[in-house]
Amino acid sequence: MFHRMKIFTVHLQPQIQLSNQKPVFLKEGFNLFAFLLPFIWALYNRLWFMAVLLVGWQVFLMALLRSGMFGPAGMAALDLGMHVIVGYAANDLLRSSLTRRGYIFSDVSVADSRLRAEQRYFDRCFAA
Repeated sequence: MFHRMKIFTVHLQPQIQLSNQKPVFLKEGFNLFAFLLPFIWALYNRLWFMAVLLVGWQVFLMALLRSGMFGPAGMAALDLGMHVIVGYAANDLLRSSLTRRGYIFSDVSVADSRLRAEQRYFDRCFAA
């Protein structure tokens, strides 16, 4: 049976020696946790501006509901749309956050799981 392969980008801090550092592996594609709980996901990943934007979005939705422009079904559709957008943009937001914190893009690793992606990356890195 064929396994679905996933693409991971590898990010490193340039000032730390390769043997002492822990690279960050970020999966490409949809982030389910960010889709289900975007505000908690943003706080967990220290994306403060994103968390503030999500609170602002909820305040905006409440204002629309109170004004009577949209009903509950319209509000649910708008909120679901925001959850989908955050789910698809989540890993890219994490990548840009790592770049702002000084991490550099190092490599791409393709595997069926994160553990295998790490193994392939380190096999390539430390191959004689």
